[in-house]
Amino acid sequence: MESSRLFEQLNTFTGKLPHQKLSKIITITLLVYCAYISADLIWKFIPTSSEYNKITISSSSLSGQNNTATNNKIDISDLLSINLFGDLKKSTVVKSPQKTDQPAPKTRLNVKLTGLVADSSNTTSKTSVAIIESAGNQNTYGIDEKIDGTSASVHEILLDRVILFVSGRFETLMLAGIEYSTSVPGSENKVNRDQQTVIQDPNPAQKSKPLKKERLDKRENVELSRSLREQRETLFDDPKKLLDVIRVKPYRRSGELKGYKLSPGKDGKLFSEVGLKRNDLATSINGYDLTDMQQALSVMKELRTMTEATITVVRDDTAIDIILAL
Repeated sequence: MESSRLFEQLNTFTGKLPHQKLSKIITITLLVYCAYISADLIWKFIPTSSEYNKITISSSSLSGQNNTATNNKIDISDLLSINLFGDLKKSTVVKSPQKTDQPAPKTRLNVKLTGLVADSSNTTSKTSVAIIESAGNQNTYGIDEKIDGTSASVHEILLDRVILFVSGRFETLMLAGIEYSTSVPGSENKVNRDQQTVIQDPNPAQKSKPLKKERLDKRENVELSRSLREQRETLFDDPKKLLDVIRVKPYRRSGELKGYKLSPGKDGKLFSEVGLKRNDLATSINGYDLTDMQQALSVMKELRTMTEATITVVRDDTAIDIILAL
């Protein structure tokens, strides 16, 4: 009897409780507890920051050694130096093709070497340039630059030739008027004349008409002299600007080099002020014969220190000496 009353009182008490609120409280409590348990499990599997890069070694493995702090450290510098994933700080070095000891054969490319400015002490100097004619167009090229309209690039610039790199091999492009030879002029500007072909005059009995002589002295033109000095320094600092002033093309008659045809470059002002005209044929500078390779190299070597220059050009059967102060 008493137990039935107790159950009736309990039912009456529980019926008065706010069941909806109690269920929400119990649900939230269980969610919080579950979140706590999950977080605790996760952090057990994830090491803390203090455990990063830490190597633990039991003291038993170090028996017989000093118990100092340095002995408990492991040097992994050798492992790091392997650079398993590459070294970002190391730049890639592109090596240019190395020239072999064998002489490069004469090129079969349809190009002409009409002029060059060469550093006799360094065949790959960045100050050396070659004037090469390709597909009827003349342009200047430095070391490792590709020649227009071809697959060839300039590898070396010597005193009388250019070494080209063509499709994996080296080829020689001789300066116009110089026959191909395996001998290269040294710093003394010596040319192996034994390798050059001597072309005889097809009509030795026919005498050429004597040329008239004229003289054009421009030394008194102070402004012109100043401009020439400035232009000379500019060309030695950046030889590629040569074609902005003047264009040079070898001229042959009966297969023999007679001189160099001159024409103005992009800026023809200085060209005309000097007294030159289009298609003038330059034959000598300060008495050096430009059709002789040895003499031409000699005058180019002295050009930077010249204080005066006498350029001899042939124009309409007249030899004109143009004298300039530098």
